[in-house]
Amino acid sequence: MRKFNISESEQFLDYFQEHGYVIIKGAVNNKKIDNFIKAYTKIKENPFFVYYSQSSHSVMKPKLNKHGFILDSMQSATNLSFFKRFTATFKECLYDRNVSKALNVLTGFKSHISWQNMFFDKSTGTVDHQDSWYLDTDPAGNMIGVWYALEDISKESGAFYVLDKTHKLGLISAEDHPDHDSYVEFIQDILNKNINSKKLMTIDKGDIILWSSFLIHGADKQTIESLSRKSFTSHFYPLGLNPKQTHKNSLFSIYNHERPKKTINPNLFSAISINGYIYNLLLYLLYIRDLITGFTRTLSVNKVKSMKREDINR
Repeated sequence: MRKFNISESEQFLDYFQEHGYVIIKGAVNNKKIDNFIKAYTKIKENPFFVYYSQSSHSVMKPKLNKHGFILDSMQSATNLSFFKRFTATFKECLYDRNVSKALNVLTGFKSHISWQNMFFDKSTGTVDHQDSWYLDTDPAGNMIGVWYALEDISKESGAFYVLDKTHKLGLISAEDHPDHDSYVEFIQDILNKNINSKKLMTIDKGDIILWSSFLIHGADKQTIESLSRKSFTSHFYPLGLNPKQTHKNSLFSIYNHERPKKTINPNLFSAISINGYIYNLLLYLLYIRDLITGFTRTLSVNKVKSMKREDINR
């Protein structure tokens, strides 16, 4: 597995163009990561902490397994403003200057917008997919995903993986495969035919992976339950390009691409436009509604029911 230093810009650009992904080693300082882990450890058992999960498309309190890991991923966790230390340490990692430097090399653009962000405590076993089926630029192909390792990652923990060079297949569009289940089956067939190109990202704490929106990728399920797989994911596109989302993914939109917010990094912006305190309050109102009605309602209004392997028998 080849890794590059952030200073090796010409070399990692060539590698990205050929393989569809690149690993930058030690991109995020371990002290920043440790600060986030400390803040996360304090809030995950807080009885008043709720968040929106992209795994279940609902607002929930953290559900922990017997090893103390949160089962469902957090989406838009940078906007949980009632928990300032948690969000501040999250942003310090997510918007690190090495991330914007790498994006600048790969796209040629100085500034980028973070469309969304997620935190995983453990692997949720994500199905194989191209990001473009869900969200991308218009025209497609200019968005870049970034995966941040917050600890040393082993294959037994449910590692992130890529299908090397599959970005050369081009766009596998939602127009051609509008049904999510059939789309996943189509991508699975590609994986079966190109199984030797599957590359497990057993990377080290502080490393980041950047990949093309056309690259097929996913994450395995854990084989050792006692292992966590702490990581961030975000999807960035160049400031000035048009975003395109295949399916609306929530009953209330928190994104405003025309007026992205500034972040702690002058070259990175956030598409999450709603005020963090208002967003946090909305989550509590939705959570209380579900408590009163006695059942949890999904906030998803699209055709994507789940990207978990276990939910679609993958």
